[in-house]
Amino acid sequence: MTDLFEAEVTTTTSLDMRRLQRQKRRAARRRWTLVVAAVALVLVAIGGSIAWNFVKSFESAESNVAADYETAGQGLVQVVVEQGDTGADIAQTLYDAGVVASTEAFITEARNNPESASITPGYYYMQREMKAEYALLTLLDPNSRNELSLTIPEGKTVDDYYQRIANLTNASLEEVQAVAENPEALGLPEEADGNLEGWLFPSTYRFNPDVQPADILAEMIEQTITVLDRNGVAEEDREDVLTIASIIERESRLEEDRPMVSGVIHNRLDIDMRLEMDSTVKYLSPSDGVYTSDEERAIDSPYNTYLYAGLPPGPIAAPGEASIKAAIAPAEHDYLFFVTVNTDTGETLYAETFDEHQKNVIIGQEWAREKAAEAEDEITD
Repeated sequence: MTDLFEAEVTTTTSLDMRRLQRQKRRAARRRWTLVVAAVALVLVAIGGSIAWNFVKSFESAESNVAADYETAGQGLVQVVVEQGDTGADIAQTLYDAGVVASTEAFITEARNNPESASITPGYYYMQREMKAEYALLTLLDPNSRNELSLTIPEGKTVDDYYQRIANLTNASLEEVQAVAENPEALGLPEEADGNLEGWLFPSTYRFNPDVQPADILAEMIEQTITVLDRNGVAEEDREDVLTIASIIERESRLEEDRPMVSGVIHNRLDIDMRLEMDSTVKYLSPSDGVYTSDEERAIDSPYNTYLYAGLPPGPIAAPGEASIKAAIAPAEHDYLFFVTVNTDTGETLYAETFDEHQKNVIIGQEWAREKAAEAEDEITD
Protein backbone atom coordinates (compact mmCIF):
# COMPACT_ATOMS: atom_id res chain seq x y z
CA MET A 1 0.00 0.00 0.00
CA THR A 2 2.77 2.34 0.96
CA ASP A 3 4.71 1.85 -2.29
CA LEU A 4 1.57 2.38 -4.35
CA PHE A 5 0.68 5.41 -2.45
CA GLU A 6 4.16 6.51 -2.88
CA ALA A 7 3.89 5.70 -6.55
CA GLU A 8 0.58 7.47 -6.77
CA VAL A 9 1.96 10.44 -4.98
CA THR A 10 4.87 10.59 -7.35
CA THR A 11 2.56 10.45 -10.36
CA THR A 12 0.29 13.21 -9.11
CA THR A 13 3.26 15.47 -8.47
CA SER A 14 4.67 14.95 -12.00
CA LEU A 15 1.38 15.92 -13.56
CA ASP A 16 1.19 19.08 -11.57
CA MET A 17 4.74 19.99 -12.58
CA ARG A 18 3.98 19.50 -16.27
CA ARG A 19 0.82 21.58 -15.95
CA LEU A 20 2.75 24.37 -14.24
CA GLN A 21 5.44 24.34 -16.93
CA ARG A 22 2.82 24.62 -19.68
CA GLN A 23 1.27 27.58 -17.90
CA LYS A 24 4.67 29.28 -17.62
CA ARG A 25 5.37 28.73 -21.31
CA ARG A 26 1.97 30.19 -22.28
CA ALA A 27 2.59 33.19 -20.02
CA ALA A 28 6.03 33.71 -21.58
CA ARG A 29 4.55 33.54 -25.07
CA ARG A 30 1.91 36.09 -24.08
CA ARG A 31 4.61 38.40 -22.71
CA TRP A 32 6.68 38.15 -25.91
CA THR A 33 3.57 38.72 -27.95
CA LEU A 34 2.86 41.86 -25.98
CA VAL A 35 6.51 43.01 -26.33
CA VAL A 36 6.49 42.39 -30.08
CA ALA A 37 3.16 44.19 -30.40
CA ALA A 38 4.48 47.08 -28.36
CA VAL A 39 7.65 47.28 -30.44
CA ALA A 40 5.57 47.16 -33.58
CA LEU A 41 3.39 49.98 -32.32
CA VAL A 42 6.48 52.03 -31.49
CA LEU A 43 7.94 51.39 -34.93
CA VAL A 44 4.68 52.31 -36.58
CA ALA A 45 4.53 55.47 -34.49
CA ILE A 46 8.11 56.37 -35.35
CA GLY A 47 7.51 55.68 -39.00
CA GLY A 48 4.40 57.77 -38.94
CA SER A 49 6.24 60.59 -37.25
CA ILE A 50 9.02 60.51 -39.85
CA ALA A 51 6.49 60.50 -42.66
CA TRP A 52 4.57 63.34 -41.06
CA ASN A 53 7.70 65.40 -40.54
CA PHE A 54 8.73 64.73 -44.13
CA VAL A 55 5.42 66.03 -45.39
CA LYS A 56 5.53 68.97 -43.03
CA SER A 57 9.03 69.88 -44.26
CA PHE A 58 7.53 70.91 -47.57
CA GLU A 59 5.06 73.12 -45.83
CA SER A 60 7.84 74.61 -43.70
CA ALA A 61 10.00 75.19 -46.74
CA GLU A 62 7.07 76.83 -48.48
CA SER A 63 6.35 79.00 -45.46
CA ASN A 64 10.03 80.14 -45.36
CA VAL A 65 9.82 81.61 -48.87
CA ALA A 66 9.75 85.41 -48.44
CA ALA A 67 6.57 87.14 -49.43
CA ASP A 68 6.96 88.96 -52.72
CA TYR A 69 4.77 90.77 -55.22
CA GLU A 70 4.69 89.56 -58.81
CA THR A 71 4.10 92.83 -60.67
CA ALA A 72 6.05 95.96 -61.58
CA GLY A 73 3.85 97.88 -59.17
CA GLN A 74 1.21 100.55 -59.32
CA GLY A 75 0.86 104.08 -58.02
CA LEU A 76 3.71 106.52 -57.44
CA VAL A 77 5.56 106.80 -54.14
CA GLN A 78 8.76 108.56 -53.13
CA VAL A 79 11.32 106.84 -50.93
CA VAL A 80 14.50 108.25 -49.43
CA VAL A 81 17.76 106.36 -49.09
CA GLU A 82 19.68 108.13 -46.35
CA GLN A 83 23.44 108.52 -46.15
CA GLY A 84 24.84 105.54 -44.24
CA ASP A 85 21.79 103.30 -44.76
CA THR A 86 22.54 99.57 -44.72
CA GLY A 87 20.85 97.06 -46.98
CA ALA A 88 18.50 96.16 -44.14
CA ASP A 89 17.67 99.84 -43.65
CA ILE A 90 16.80 100.23 -47.32
CA ALA A 91 14.69 97.07 -47.25
CA GLN A 92 12.78 98.38 -44.24
CA THR A 93 12.22 101.75 -45.93
CA LEU A 94 10.79 100.03 -48.99
CA TYR A 95 8.56 97.80 -46.88
CA ASP A 96 7.26 100.71 -44.80
CA ALA A 97 6.45 102.61 -48.01
CA GLY A 98 4.49 99.67 -49.39
CA VAL A 99 6.96 99.10 -52.22
CA VAL A 100 7.93 95.49 -51.37
CA ALA A 101 5.94 92.73 -49.73
CA SER A 102 8.71 91.82 -47.27
CA THR A 103 12.16 92.95 -46.27
CA GLU A 104 13.45 89.40 -46.77
CA ALA A 105 12.53 89.37 -50.45
CA PHE A 106 14.45 92.57 -51.14
CA ILE A 107 17.48 91.51 -49.09
CA THR A 108 17.61 88.21 -50.98
CA GLU A 109 17.56 90.01 -54.33
CA ALA A 110 20.20 92.49 -53.16
CA ARG A 111 22.52 89.71 -52.00
CA ASN A 112 22.23 88.02 -55.37
CA ASN A 113 23.06 91.20 -57.30
CA PRO A 114 26.61 92.60 -56.82
CA GLU A 115 25.50 95.95 -58.24
CA SER A 116 23.31 96.54 -55.19
CA ALA A 117 26.40 97.93 -53.45
CA SER A 118 26.22 100.92 -55.80
CA ILE A 119 22.85 102.18 -54.52
CA THR A 120 23.40 105.84 -53.66
CA PRO A 121 21.62 108.01 -51.09
CA GLY A 122 18.85 110.18 -52.42
CA TYR A 123 15.19 110.50 -53.30
CA TYR A 124 13.64 107.92 -55.63
CA TYR A 125 10.38 107.65 -57.52
CA MET A 126 9.02 104.10 -57.15
CA GLN A 127 5.81 102.11 -57.48
CA ARG A 128 3.82 100.47 -54.72
CA GLU A 129 3.63 96.66 -54.61
CA MET A 130 6.71 95.99 -56.72
CA LYS A 131 8.38 92.66 -57.12
CA ALA A 132 11.61 92.86 -55.08
CA GLU A 133 13.69 92.31 -58.21
CA TYR A 134 12.09 95.31 -59.91
CA ALA A 135 12.43 97.45 -56.79
CA LEU A 136 16.18 96.79 -56.73
CA LEU A 137 16.55 97.59 -60.44
CA THR A 138 14.67 100.84 -59.88
CA LEU A 139 17.11 101.91 -57.17
CA LEU A 140 19.99 101.12 -59.53
CA ASP A 141 18.52 103.22 -62.35
CA PRO A 142 19.75 106.87 -62.24
CA ASN A 143 16.61 107.92 -64.08
CA SER A 144 14.59 106.94 -61.03
CA ARG A 145 16.26 109.60 -58.92
CA ASN A 146 14.22 112.61 -57.88
CA GLU A 147 16.97 115.20 -58.00
CA LEU A 148 17.77 118.74 -59.04
CA SER A 149 20.45 119.40 -61.65
CA LEU A 150 22.62 122.53 -61.70
CA THR A 151 25.05 123.26 -64.51
CA ILE A 152 27.75 125.80 -63.76
CA PRO A 153 29.59 126.94 -66.93
CA GLU A 154 33.23 127.93 -66.96
CA GLY A 155 34.29 131.55 -67.06
CA LYS A 156 31.34 133.12 -65.23
CA THR A 157 31.41 135.19 -62.05
CA VAL A 158 29.82 134.50 -58.68
CA ASP A 159 26.90 136.81 -59.48
CA ASP A 160 25.89 134.51 -62.32
CA TYR A 161 26.21 131.45 -60.09
CA TYR A 162 24.27 133.02 -57.23
CA GLN A 163 21.35 133.64 -59.57
CA ARG A 164 21.44 130.07 -60.86
CA ILE A 165 21.41 128.75 -57.30
CA ALA A 166 18.51 131.03 -56.41
CA ASN A 167 16.54 129.80 -59.41
CA LEU A 168 17.19 126.17 -58.49
CA THR A 169 16.26 126.43 -54.82
CA ASN A 170 13.49 129.01 -55.13
CA ALA A 171 15.47 131.26 -52.82
CA SER A 172 15.91 134.95 -53.52
CA LEU A 173 19.18 136.30 -54.86
CA GLU A 174 19.56 138.27 -51.65
CA GLU A 175 19.21 135.10 -49.59
CA VAL A 176 21.95 133.36 -51.57
CA GLN A 177 24.21 136.39 -51.25
CA ALA A 178 23.61 136.43 -47.50
CA VAL A 179 24.72 132.80 -47.26
CA ALA A 180 27.85 133.62 -49.27
CA GLU A 181 28.76 136.30 -46.74
CA ASN A 182 29.65 133.57 -44.25
CA PRO A 183 32.47 131.89 -46.21
CA GLU A 184 33.95 130.15 -43.18
CA ALA A 185 30.73 128.14 -42.70
CA LEU A 186 30.95 127.10 -46.37
CA GLY A 187 34.45 125.68 -46.01
CA LEU A 188 36.23 128.41 -47.99
CA PRO A 189 39.99 128.16 -47.33
CA GLU A 190 41.79 131.01 -45.59
CA GLU A 191 43.92 131.74 -48.66
CA ALA A 192 40.77 132.90 -50.50
CA ASP A 193 40.54 135.78 -48.00
CA GLY A 194 36.75 135.50 -47.83
CA ASN A 195 36.23 135.92 -51.59
CA LEU A 196 34.28 133.12 -53.32
CA GLU A 197 35.20 134.37 -56.79
CA GLY A 198 37.02 131.59 -58.64
CA TRP A 199 36.28 129.04 -55.90
CA LEU A 200 32.92 127.83 -57.21
CA PHE A 201 33.97 125.02 -59.50
CA PRO A 202 32.15 124.87 -62.86
CA SER A 203 30.51 121.50 -63.37
CA THR A 204 27.12 119.78 -63.44
CA TYR A 205 25.85 119.02 -59.96
CA ARG A 206 22.93 116.91 -58.79
CA PHE A 207 21.18 117.53 -55.51
CA ASN A 208 18.26 116.20 -53.50
CA PRO A 209 15.10 118.29 -53.88
CA ASP A 210 15.47 119.72 -50.38
CA VAL A 211 18.95 121.14 -51.01
CA GLN A 212 19.73 124.58 -49.59
CA PRO A 213 21.95 127.33 -51.10
CA ALA A 214 24.57 126.77 -48.41
CA ASP A 215 24.81 123.08 -49.39
CA ILE A 216 25.36 123.96 -53.04
CA LEU A 217 28.01 126.59 -52.37
CA ALA A 218 29.83 124.28 -49.97
CA GLU A 219 29.91 121.45 -52.50
CA MET A 220 31.19 123.75 -55.26
CA ILE A 221 34.00 124.99 -53.01
CA GLU A 222 34.83 121.44 -51.96
CA GLN A 223 35.04 120.42 -55.61
CA THR A 224 37.47 123.26 -56.34
CA ILE A 225 39.71 122.07 -53.51
CA THR A 226 39.48 118.52 -54.84
CA VAL A 227 40.60 119.60 -58.32
CA LEU A 228 43.46 121.69 -56.95
CA ASP A 229 44.64 118.82 -54.77
CA ARG A 230 44.32 116.40 -57.66
CA ASN A 231 46.66 118.60 -59.68
CA GLY A 232 49.18 118.96 -56.88
CA VAL A 233 48.61 122.63 -56.11
CA ALA A 234 50.02 123.60 -52.71
CA GLU A 235 47.70 125.50 -50.37
CA GLU A 236 49.84 128.62 -50.49
CA ASP A 237 49.68 128.63 -54.30
CA ARG A 238 45.95 128.01 -54.71
CA GLU A 239 44.84 131.64 -54.99
CA ASP A 240 47.51 132.56 -57.55
CA VAL A 241 46.82 129.44 -59.62
CA LEU A 242 43.09 130.16 -59.65
CA THR A 243 43.74 133.79 -60.58
CA ILE A 244 45.96 132.87 -63.52
CA ALA A 245 43.57 130.10 -64.54
CA SER A 246 40.62 132.51 -64.48
CA ILE A 247 42.42 134.87 -66.87
CA ILE A 248 43.24 131.92 -69.13
CA GLU A 249 39.58 130.89 -69.04
CA ARG A 250 38.41 134.31 -70.19
CA GLU A 251 41.15 134.91 -72.75
CA SER A 252 41.32 131.50 -74.50
CA ARG A 253 38.83 130.28 -77.05
CA LEU A 254 40.52 127.03 -78.11
CA GLU A 255 41.97 124.25 -75.98
CA GLU A 256 45.39 124.56 -77.60
CA ASP A 257 45.51 128.24 -76.66
CA ARG A 258 45.23 127.67 -72.90
CA PRO A 259 48.87 126.68 -72.29
CA MET A 260 50.00 129.27 -74.84
CA VAL A 261 48.18 132.10 -73.08
CA SER A 262 49.49 130.80 -69.77
CA GLY A 263 52.99 131.02 -71.18
CA VAL A 264 52.46 134.70 -72.08
CA ILE A 265 51.17 135.45 -68.56
CA HIS A 266 54.11 133.72 -66.90
CA ASN A 267 56.61 135.36 -69.24
CA ARG A 268 55.25 138.81 -68.36
CA LEU A 269 55.17 138.07 -64.64
CA ASP A 270 58.77 136.88 -64.81
CA ILE A 271 59.96 140.27 -66.12
CA ASP A 272 57.52 142.34 -64.02
CA MET A 273 55.67 143.43 -67.14
CA ARG A 274 52.04 144.53 -66.84
CA LEU A 275 49.67 141.80 -68.04
CA GLU A 276 47.40 144.26 -69.91
CA MET A 277 44.57 141.76 -70.17
CA ASP A 278 41.19 143.00 -71.39
CA SER A 279 39.54 140.25 -69.36
CA THR A 280 40.60 141.83 -66.07
CA VAL A 281 39.18 145.18 -67.17
CA LYS A 282 35.95 143.48 -68.25
CA TYR A 283 35.68 142.16 -64.70
CA LEU A 284 35.43 145.78 -63.59
CA SER A 285 33.25 146.89 -66.48
CA PRO A 286 31.30 143.93 -67.92
CA SER A 287 30.40 145.53 -71.26
CA ASP A 288 29.60 143.75 -74.52
CA GLY A 289 32.38 142.59 -76.82
CA VAL A 290 35.87 141.33 -76.14
CA TYR A 291 37.75 144.59 -76.50
CA THR A 292 37.93 147.41 -73.97
CA SER A 293 37.66 151.13 -74.52
CA ASP A 294 40.16 153.80 -73.47
CA GLU A 295 37.79 154.84 -70.68
CA GLU A 296 37.55 151.29 -69.35
CA ARG A 297 41.32 150.82 -69.43
CA ALA A 298 41.64 154.00 -67.37
CA ILE A 299 39.59 152.63 -64.43
CA ASP A 300 41.72 152.87 -61.30
CA SER A 301 41.60 149.43 -59.69
CA PRO A 302 44.14 146.76 -58.80
CA TYR A 303 42.13 144.52 -61.13
CA ASN A 304 43.10 146.79 -64.02
CA THR A 305 46.19 145.03 -65.35
CA TYR A 306 46.75 147.89 -67.82
CA LEU A 307 47.58 150.13 -64.87
CA TYR A 308 49.07 147.74 -62.32
CA ALA A 309 51.75 145.09 -62.73
CA GLY A 310 51.43 141.60 -61.34
CA LEU A 311 48.32 139.55 -60.81
CA PRO A 312 45.01 141.11 -59.83
CA PRO A 313 43.94 140.61 -56.17
CA GLY A 314 42.04 137.43 -56.99
CA PRO A 315 40.32 135.38 -59.68
CA ILE A 316 38.06 137.13 -62.17
CA ALA A 317 35.92 134.09 -62.99
CA ALA A 318 35.57 130.39 -62.26
CA PRO A 319 38.15 128.40 -64.24
CA GLY A 320 37.66 124.82 -65.34
CA GLU A 321 40.22 122.11 -64.79
CA ALA A 322 41.76 122.56 -68.25
CA SER A 323 42.64 126.17 -67.43
CA ILE A 324 43.93 125.15 -64.00
CA LYS A 325 46.20 122.60 -65.65
CA ALA A 326 47.41 125.26 -68.09
CA ALA A 327 48.13 127.68 -65.25
CA ILE A 328 50.28 125.02 -63.58
CA ALA A 329 52.05 123.90 -66.76
CA PRO A 330 52.40 126.85 -69.20
CA ALA A 331 53.78 126.32 -72.67
CA GLU A 332 57.44 127.17 -72.95
CA HIS A 333 57.95 129.95 -75.50
CA ASP A 334 59.19 133.56 -75.75
CA TYR A 335 55.88 135.20 -76.64
CA LEU A 336 54.83 138.28 -74.70
CA PHE A 337 51.76 139.18 -76.77
CA PHE A 338 48.71 137.51 -78.21
CA VAL A 339 45.50 138.66 -79.88
CA THR A 340 42.41 136.82 -81.09
CA VAL A 341 42.00 137.79 -84.73
CA ASN A 342 38.76 135.88 -85.36
CA THR A 343 36.26 135.65 -82.56
CA ASP A 344 34.12 133.20 -84.54
CA THR A 345 36.82 130.57 -84.84
CA GLY A 346 38.93 131.65 -81.89
CA GLU A 347 42.04 131.98 -84.04
CA THR A 348 44.78 133.61 -81.97
CA LEU A 349 48.15 134.98 -83.07
CA TYR A 350 51.24 135.31 -80.85
CA ALA A 351 54.21 137.66 -81.00
CA GLU A 352 57.50 138.19 -79.21
CA THR A 353 57.73 141.94 -79.88
CA PHE A 354 55.29 144.80 -79.74
CA ASP A 355 55.77 145.57 -83.46
CA GLU A 356 54.86 142.02 -84.41
CA HIS A 357 51.90 142.23 -82.10
CA GLN A 358 50.66 145.42 -83.74
CA LYS A 359 50.63 143.70 -87.11
CA ASN A 360 48.52 140.95 -85.61
CA VAL A 361 46.20 143.54 -84.08
CA ILE A 362 45.64 145.07 -87.53
CA ILE A 363 44.67 141.62 -88.84
CA GLY A 364 42.13 141.35 -86.07
CA GLN A 365 40.76 144.83 -86.67
CA GLU A 366 40.32 144.13 -90.39
CA TRP A 367 38.39 140.98 -89.58
CA ALA A 368 36.21 142.91 -87.13
CA ARG A 369 35.41 145.55 -89.77
CA GLU A 370 34.49 142.90 -92.33
CA LYS A 371 32.28 141.20 -89.77
CA ALA A 372 30.53 144.46 -88.98
CA ALA A 373 30.00 145.19 -92.67
CA GLU A 374 28.45 141.76 -93.22
CA ALA A 375 26.08 142.32 -90.33
CA GLU A 376 25.05 145.73 -91.73
CA ASP A 377 24.40 144.24 -95.16
CA GLU A 378 22.12 141.61 -93.59
CA ILE A 379 20.14 144.35 -91.87
CA THR A 380 19.70 146.40 -95.07
CA ASP A 381 18.72 143.31 -97.07
